[in-house]
Amino acid sequence: PRASEFTFTKDLKLGMKDKEVKMLQQYLNQKGFTVSLSGPGSFGNETEVFGKATRAALIKFQKANKITPAAGYFGPMSRGVVVF
Repeated sequence: PRASEFTFTKDLKLGMKDKEVKMLQQYLNQKGFTVSLSGPGSFGNETEVFGKATRAALIKFQKANKITPAAGYFGPMSRGVVVF
């Protein structure tokens, strides 16, 4: 999906499996916060699994957007700065 098609309604964290995790990975990859260079989580190969690579990319996104703590948890503060 294009960035404008992302709608996040849930809090996402390490260990979750959800379609919104896949959208988060797609968003992060499109915005330059690469989840993985190849294989699962890479651009075009995003998954519904919130693993360590998703968390690491999310922390980079949070730091770039001055979200504290940058803990790799996708909650209200992170959703609030998602720019489409």
